[in-house]
Amino acid sequence: MRQFNLVRLALFQMGFGIMLGFLHDTLNRVMTSDLGISSTIVFGLISLKELLAVFGVKVWAGNMSDKSHIFGYKRSPYIFLGLISCVFSFMLAPAAAYEVTIAGVGIAEMIPAMLRDVGLFKLVIIFLVFGFGLQVATTAYYALIADYVGDKHIGKVTSASWTLMVLTTIVSARIVGTYLDVYSPERLINVAFIGGLIALAFGLFAFVGVEERNRVAKRGKTEESLSFSQSIKLLYSSPKTLLFAFYIFVAIFALFSCEIVMEPFGADVFGMPVGVTTKLFRPTMGGMQLVFMLLVGFLLDRIGKKRGAFIGNLFGMAGFSIIIFSGFMLDENILRIGLVTAGIGLGAASVSNITMMMTMTAGRSGVYIGLWGTAQSLAMFMGHFGAGIIRDVIYAFSDNYMWSYAAIFGLEILAFGVASVLLPMISQEDFETESKVKIAEVLAASGVD
Repeated sequence: MRQFNLVRLALFQMGFGIMLGFLHDTLNRVMTSDLGISSTIVFGLISLKELLAVFGVKVWAGNMSDKSHIFGYKRSPYIFLGLISCVFSFMLAPAAAYEVTIAGVGIAEMIPAMLRDVGLFKLVIIFLVFGFGLQVATTAYYALIADYVGDKHIGKVTSASWTLMVLTTIVSARIVGTYLDVYSPERLINVAFIGGLIALAFGLFAFVGVEERNRVAKRGKTEESLSFSQSIKLLYSSPKTLLFAFYIFVAIFALFSCEIVMEPFGADVFGMPVGVTTKLFRPTMGGMQLVFMLLVGFLLDRIGKKRGAFIGNLFGMAGFSIIIFSGFMLDENILRIGLVTAGIGLGAASVSNITMMMTMTAGRSGVYIGLWGTAQSLAMFMGHFGAGIIRDVIYAFSDNYMWSYAAIFGLEILAFGVASVLLPMISQEDFETESKVKIAEVLAASGVD
């Protein structure tokens, strides 16, 4: 039964793979390229879910699931709350997108038009609810893994879960792309409704019944928790912690800034329809990412986490350079080569950095994974929202979308380079030595014995 429950837990994020893939790829592309909504607005809406983490939703959810018992359960109620919030807001998103009337409005009239746009207001609420659900559900989910699996195997289960999420995103993108070859708003809404039900089924199957009711924590596991303000104090008073948090910020920016850009890029630069972009970008680049996540993950003990990340960075820089070249040449064959090369880099770098994050905890996984997660969310928010601003601003001056996307991909190349420079400065041993001293100082300053 325990092994079966471990398998179930690993399946949890498959539902989120369906929903995030649809929001980041298909709905994003439809709103930006087909409905003509400003990418600053669209990318900003999608990035709201990360902004909530920056404002402490992860810390709140973790602390509440530590302290409270609802019907005898600590983690499960918060996982259920988050899952339901995500699924129902996800189902409502496409219909609300078609109610937005701000498309084509000039810059001078933008703000008054936004304030009058009921559809846009609905989307803001929908994406905020989705983001709240995502942060609450995943935080409580990782806490449940820590409770059930223990520190020794937590990395394996979370890596398996993340890999399955990527796989689900690729497979669902292929299926959705085929269905949307004959495109209509009704079909798009149907995809969200059916996808939401499937995500709900995956989520419920994965966690219901895993947590023991009225479970008492084992001795030795009840270390003092740190509040959000204490975590920030720890971050700024610890140079090694600050360095690694900055490294995670740069690395995640490099890895995920392209996440919601690729399908609009295919539409704006190559003129591809919805069905084609959905079947091309995620399956090609994401497929190679998945393969090299598995391959590098298997070899990580031999090659080392930092070397794996460096190799990924090199392929990432090469891949996005080729993608830029393909856009200026309007050559789809070169584009596919770039997608494959970038996918290799994303796979190698992502699995290496995830593993690094899971091991850089100094025995305090709750504190440090929360800090790394906040840095990760801030990077994704700035990467997504920043890409939207860059696309709109550069296009306004150049009247050529390719210059906009060249700037976005160029920033990713720069971030991969900065991450590579920072890698030799990262030391797990130095971090753990400093951590023991600084955590004791933060707790002592707050009057905790």
